[in-house]
Amino acid sequence: MKGNLLVYILLLFCCVHTSAQTVEIVGEVEDAFLQVPLSGVRISILNPDSTVVVDSAKVVDFIDRNGKLLQVMFSAAVKAEKKDYLVRATKTGYGDVWQSVSVPSSQISSVKIPTIKMRKERNMALNEVVVKATKVKMYYKGDTLVYDADAFKLPDGSMLDALIRQLPGVTMNDGGEIFVNGRRVDELLLGSRTFFRGNKKVLMENLPYYTVKNLKVYEKQTDKSEALGYDVEPRKYVMDVNLKNEYNQGYIANVEAAGGTEDRWLGRGFLLGFTDRWRYALLGNVNNVNESRHIGEHGHWSPATMPQSLLTTRSVATDLDYQSKDKNVTNNFNAGFTSSNTELEMHQRYEQFLEGSKPMSLTENRNESDNWHLKLVNRLNFKKPAYFDFTSHFDYEKRNASGGSHFNQWDDRLTASMRTDALSEGRSWAFCQETGGSFNVNKEKRWYGNYYLFFRHSDDQSWLSNRYDTWQATTQADDIRHNASDVSHKLTNMMFNTYWTITDLFGKVDLIIGDDWNYSDSRIHDYLYHPDTLLLASQLDMLSAITDPSNSYDSHHRNWCNTASIIFSQNGTYKLGLYDIQYDRWRVALNVPVFHQSLDYRRGGIDTLMHGTWVYFRPDASFRHMSEDGKHDFRLSAGYQCAPVDILNQIGYRDDSQPLVIKEGNPDLKGTATTSANADYTRKYGTHVSLWHAGASFNYRHRDVAQSASYNPVTGVYTYKPMNVSGAYSATARFDISANIGEKRYWTWQMNADANYDHSVDHAMLAGETESHVNAVNTTVLHDGTYIQYNKDAFNIRASGDIRWRHSEGRMRDFETLDALDFNYGLSARYTLPRIKTTLSADATMYSRRGYGSAELNTDDFVLNTSLSQPFWKGKLIARIEAFDLLHQVSSTQYSVNAQGRTETWFRSLPHYVMLHLVFHWNKNPKKGGCSGSCPIF
Repeated sequence: MKGNLLVYILLLFCCVHTSAQTVEIVGEVEDAFLQVPLSGVRISILNPDSTVVVDSAKVVDFIDRNGKLLQVMFSAAVKAEKKDYLVRATKTGYGDVWQSVSVPSSQISSVKIPTIKMRKERNMALNEVVVKATKVKMYYKGDTLVYDADAFKLPDGSMLDALIRQLPGVTMNDGGEIFVNGRRVDELLLGSRTFFRGNKKVLMENLPYYTVKNLKVYEKQTDKSEALGYDVEPRKYVMDVNLKNEYNQGYIANVEAAGGTEDRWLGRGFLLGFTDRWRYALLGNVNNVNESRHIGEHGHWSPATMPQSLLTTRSVATDLDYQSKDKNVTNNFNAGFTSSNTELEMHQRYEQFLEGSKPMSLTENRNESDNWHLKLVNRLNFKKPAYFDFTSHFDYEKRNASGGSHFNQWDDRLTASMRTDALSEGRSWAFCQETGGSFNVNKEKRWYGNYYLFFRHSDDQSWLSNRYDTWQATTQADDIRHNASDVSHKLTNMMFNTYWTITDLFGKVDLIIGDDWNYSDSRIHDYLYHPDTLLLASQLDMLSAITDPSNSYDSHHRNWCNTASIIFSQNGTYKLGLYDIQYDRWRVALNVPVFHQSLDYRRGGIDTLMHGTWVYFRPDASFRHMSEDGKHDFRLSAGYQCAPVDILNQIGYRDDSQPLVIKEGNPDLKGTATTSANADYTRKYGTHVSLWHAGASFNYRHRDVAQSASYNPVTGVYTYKPMNVSGAYSATARFDISANIGEKRYWTWQMNADANYDHSVDHAMLAGETESHVNAVNTTVLHDGTYIQYNKDAFNIRASGDIRWRHSEGRMRDFETLDALDFNYGLSARYTLPRIKTTLSADATMYSRRGYGSAELNTDDFVLNTSLSQPFWKGKLIARIEAFDLLHQVSSTQYSVNAQGRTETWFRSLPHYVMLHLVFHWNKNPKKGGCSGSCPIF
């Protein structure tokens, strides 16, 4: 083509400037059939093992003044060394093109490859076989782990959580926490911005997976560090969800309705919209399912995770987010209201281990509660000319409950029996205001100042009424008692801190001097009355005549803490593409907190003023080494933590407000002290291994607090008292690895192994005794969980297994050594039928326990779940039917055993039911105008 020299010169001007240590790979792209330049192509540079070197090369369109496309060229900078690379060209509607290129020498400045010619993709059915290109599921772009969402084929109607569960190296626990190769993700972002104040569950359960372009996992700079221009706080480990361009404007909406057996129902709606500056979201949910697990995906379906109550929830929430054009001003407003009703029914059998006898108790409990909760949060943030944050919170809650229980206790005979009826009401509100800021004093030297102000006030009031009908063998008579309590708790917290940083004090060592001041004021009014009927205190008259002075108290507790800190640190750097990223190479800190507490306490014959002052030294240190390319990350840390005792527990009181239970204070109680150490190593990737991680931790508790107990076998009364214990420690080691298998990477393998040793020091009751003593139990737990998965197009199958061995032995004459084994194994599968797009999903898992002393604990539970879904109207409407615990094998009875005894608990729940869902998705995008980034030639 004429004018190639001019084109190359223009291309070099358009490309990012590179240093002498790089070589430019350049070339052209055209349509193979029409032999004309082809725009909109994505060019990637990869190593021969398919790891990504350059995710997206610079592609420039050259057009004349009439808008005619003359030429499309690309350029990518790679390391100046003799090496082979692969060039991949992708474009929607065209087949992928791969081309090899060699850099012959580190002395040259550029390498031109032959013109890449792309052909339109034609999915031709040849004997029912469709030939398609394979997408790379994951790759590293600098220090960022990128998952390409289009490489994962999920059924229509799947949400973000289903996509996340398919990501190699990613696991999720019951609480929705996300772990990438063993490391917990601090925050789930949407387009690099927080969503619903970090509530992962909202985004995962409501964002359709087809809207997602990719998910990036990286260490994100905090807003404060970004505003100052350098790191002043530890970076957050985040997973950033990025949407496809067509969904970054307009709105996305989902509506779902469902009904099932056992009178189960569900309805919810979700709206997410975008403009140039605003993002808005609205969420509504009503259901009585109390279930969030998914069929056909590895998860947590063990009997122990079955719901333990019948929960009905009604909620609505909104999130309104603003970001200025220059991204220096942001404002986020979040509001939510939730109304819930909980029905709990529980039966429990407890058998205590004593020499010569085994006291046993049976408890039946029923309870129904209602709760209303309103929450409002607004956060205003400025990054220029200095960092400023202004956050306001408001919470209001109202609650009521009613219920009853029946308790019987036997030894050789019935020793005690108690029936209880209860009513309760309560309400609370809280307001919180946070203000903080940072400013540069000398940006070049990284000298800056920091301040933070915090104020919170809460007011909680509750009223509880109980009717106790108690029978004891010693009296052979019924004792009927009515308790009505009136509890008010007012709490005010204030905080102020300021820090001053001086960099390069000596030998590139930085100095941070800080002061942190905390104050809390707690006022508690807790009075007990004995009326002659079951009424709340708010419904009674003449309260002074029926007050129980020995079980009623007023307290005013004030707590001051001032902490002076001095920190020395030194920074290191590693490469992220063409950028140098700074991190704390080492850090040594000494914190000196000074605590002062005062207590004004009145209870019956006790009227006392107490105060105390404590000074502690809290040192901590950390070390981190990153290789220059960021592939190796090694971390060490150690610290010492201590805290004074809450002097409220040092009051020598005796609380016998509940029959059969006595609580006492301990004037000799002391505070807590712990030493901890951690080590961590992460290897980013190898030839086939995506990532592996190893870590270890150790915690030594110099002094802790445990509850001692004494038992009177005649009356059946337990007395509890806090006591200090020392010498407990625990150690943990963990190893995680994930890998892609095969050239096409259809197979994925992952293993998560850990070992734990716990030397527990606590108060335990020995055989033949009725008072507890300090005793130790050593427990070793070895765990390994692994899976292998095959995922190709619409077919996914996973075989998984998990084994956990527990060995417990005690330094007590009567402790029986426990060697218990919990293991599970199973299959999960999902397949979408071609053409009709019907998706079949199922998971089957056997959960087994062995080695327990009771036959009731050595169980096998086989859980089978299935679902069938069908899309209509091009995937906008999804019909899905789900069957949970199809064979009705899961029991709602749970078992536990420890040094003191064995417990069997039954909960009323719905472990098996069938449900039909209808889900409707739609989105609307604004009209687009204009053209995107071309370079005109005149």
